[in-house]
Amino acid sequence: MLRRLKTVLIVLVVGLCSCAPVTREANQDVQQADTHYKLAMAHLQSRNPTLALKELLIAVKQDPENSSIHVALAQAYQLKKAFPQAETHYLKALDLDNNEPRYQNNLASLYLEMEEWEKAIHYFDLAANNLLFANAHVAVAGQAYAYFKKNDFNTALDYATKAIKMSPRYASAYYLKSEIYHEMGNVDQEKYSLQRAISVAPQFIRARYQLAILLLQEKSVDEAVDQLKIILEVSPSSELGQKASSILKTLPDS
Repeated sequence: MLRRLKTVLIVLVVGLCSCAPVTREANQDVQQADTHYKLAMAHLQSRNPTLALKELLIAVKQDPENSSIHVALAQAYQLKKAFPQAETHYLKALDLDNNEPRYQNNLASLYLEMEEWEKAIHYFDLAANNLLFANAHVAVAGQAYAYFKKNDFNTALDYATKAIKMSPRYASAYYLKSEIYHEMGNVDQEKYSLQRAISVAPQFIRARYQLAILLLQEKSVDEAVDQLKIILEVSPSSELGQKASSILKTLPDS
């Protein structure tokens, strides 16, 4: 509130004292920054954070108050496992953009990678409770994962269930519940959660692979073979596709 008031006062003072126009050089800097930013985003989409970083370091010098550039910088640093630098730029983006919930969610995800569980829970909570955040269920599932990593399985289940209630077709939350139940030794609920994940996302091959492993442990070979064959159909060259192929070769009549 104080910062907003200060900004308003500055604007009023400038308005009373002079009408200083934005210089052509400043406009050119912003335009050039936007060009470098767009190039960086293309590099990020092609999973080349090094080239993205080169463009973004130029962009941020030309337009240092642009929150989108700081977020992109944070993402590039995060992909390069430069976590302290990523944290710095996420926090700067939040400062510039009045605690935008997408940035809070991104920062929380970074804290998951850093294994800073309490910080992750805090920022996921901020994002989840922001009425302007369109993907609040993702933040709630993030809280569930953080509690899971803290070995607080009951709380993790509560948040995963909450995420599913908010978005019943969010397959990742069902898969997370399967992982939690696995650690709790509840095989029946683990299996059920995997089946639910597959029912809402048929091409969720990791869920199919884990279900196949469970079925093999239960000696339900035919059902396991069905899951493994679907994995091969969907993603034959992936790591899980190759694992599925190797398992099938060891099974009779498959």
